[in-house]
Amino acid sequence: MIGIIFAAGIGTRLKPFTDSHPKALAPLGGEPALVRVLDKLFAAGARRVIVNIHHFPEQIVECCKAHPLADRIEFSDESSKLLDTAGALVKIARENNTLRTAPQDEPVVVHNADIYTDFNLDDMLADHASKGADATILVDPERASTRHFLFCGDMRLRGWENTQTGVKRPQDLATSALVPAAFGGVHVLTPALMQLISSTAPAELTPLSITDWYIDNCTRVAIHGFTPAYAYRWHDIGTPEKLAAAQECFS
Repeated sequence: MIGIIFAAGIGTRLKPFTDSHPKALAPLGGEPALVRVLDKLFAAGARRVIVNIHHFPEQIVECCKAHPLADRIEFSDESSKLLDTAGALVKIARENNTLRTAPQDEPVVVHNADIYTDFNLDDMLADHASKGADATILVDPERASTRHFLFCGDMRLRGWENTQTGVKRPQDLATSALVPAAFGGVHVLTPALMQLISSTAPAELTPLSITDWYIDNCTRVAIHGFTPAYAYRWHDIGTPEKLAAAQECFS
């Protein structure tokens, strides 16, 4: 398994911490959030982990150098241009040798650095393999959100909806029989899907959203939602209030 951590975000909502630090290094139970994600990926069997960097990149590099498995961590440098989530995957697919030479049956686990969750990644990897999915995404039908993915009965992605604005994608999507679920910031992708995302992007690296890509391509590739069958903790640590709530997991 190969891991990818999205750690390039500026973290505007997490000021004043992000005025002098990258959001990925926000302290969480005595450890930087990034370290907790690294540990989770390595514990699940990652042979290499690729971390994208942009905001205070040198701090992230120094943090990773201090990790016990530092020799298995690589970087995708977005210092000159922040590429958003799909754009980050395009850059890695085109430039990272570990990813480009990966066996076609080797899963790629993508994890936001600003998400803390304690579900077992092995369960998600097993679900991904059993369904033969191109992508499997962590979702929660119970978490309140005005924006959510929409799934049919077998949890295959069919579209997206913003209940606050009434916007649906596709616009003519019939939603009454679909299951809404909030995205949890963890994905499992095949190397082939990584290459497809790259091939559909412009030749010049540009910011692109993986949410938009999933919605636009859900009719031609198999994107499935995964929800653990047991209680688990999930926190977005993107604001001081949400970070404080996540800290309670370690008190």
